[in-house]
Amino acid sequence: MTTRPDTTPAADPDSRIDADVAVVGGGAAGLSAATFVARYGLETTVLDGGKAAITQCAHVENYLGFPAGIAPDRLLELGRTQVETEGGQVVDERVTAVRPADSDGSEPDAFAVETTSGELIADRVVVAAAYDGEVLDPLADAVADTHADAEASDDADGSPPEPFVPTDGGRTEVPGLYVAGWMSDETVHQVAVSVGHGAQVGLALARDDMSERYWPAVGERYVDWVVHDGRYGGDGWDAHVDEWFEREMLPADGDLDQALVERAREDLKAEFLGRCVTPEERSRRDRRGQRRLLDALDDDVIGAYVAETDIDPTEPTGGRSEESTAGPAGARPEGDR
Repeated sequence: MTTRPDTTPAADPDSRIDADVAVVGGGAAGLSAATFVARYGLETTVLDGGKAAITQCAHVENYLGFPAGIAPDRLLELGRTQVETEGGQVVDERVTAVRPADSDGSEPDAFAVETTSGELIADRVVVAAAYDGEVLDPLADAVADTHADAEASDDADGSPPEPFVPTDGGRTEVPGLYVAGWMSDETVHQVAVSVGHGAQVGLALARDDMSERYWPAVGERYVDWVVHDGRYGGDGWDAHVDEWFEREMLPADGDLDQALVERAREDLKAEFLGRCVTPEERSRRDRRGQRRLLDALDDDVIGAYVAETDIDPTEPTGGRSEESTAGPAGARPEGDR
């Protein structure tokens, strides 16, 4: 049991849905949104047309966690790898249009995502492609899109106009259609902001899905994190959760199916308990995370660092010799200055 979906439209062999979520754009915002929805449990496809705004940057120097910066292409490659690690897929395919799958519906129950080689039917769509704003032409009136004036109002550096699409947490006026990153009027043109907005959009989409399966109060409780073992559970915990659930989760009118109420209660408990991580598992995940980062580094950089820091590769913790640790705290190898 969990609040995350155990079955989705794309997993139904009788459904016309190819992907639960199609993300248009493989830049910082799109990959961030895709990571969140894939982790939530929706079948996610990123359609990367190769025109990410971040590639206009020579070197990303203000992204938290990279003290000396990181090349834009390397950052995107790490993002693609993370999406795929979480079960999503990234396809090198340019999208030409997003339209209602049913031509007569202004509020579609599915979207047709047209590409240069075919069509993909998605239950929900996240558009994160500032340089391909024309993909929203079929839905321009509904989303109050302003990109039609882009050619006349481009900035001197060729940037699209701002704001692009009015959004509320990434949600547009069209149910099931979201906009992330620079295309939204909620952001500015900075990669860290776009990544954060992509995460916000992915979280909003997951919460919308949960709200549909339960009710909004439950959906708004969804978060994506893990906690130290013992944070939940123990003596009296079930009774405490029951009291909280009755007080915070149930609508005032009480107009809910009782079976749904009990399922939500138990699923939330299972979700809370499932977030707990033992010290051993924390250590395993930390080590795995470090190794995955190493995969993204050039071999010659790793080799030079090992040589400069006198690391013994036979030590399981990457131990250094006494000479290499004798310097002042915080000293860095000469080649890293």
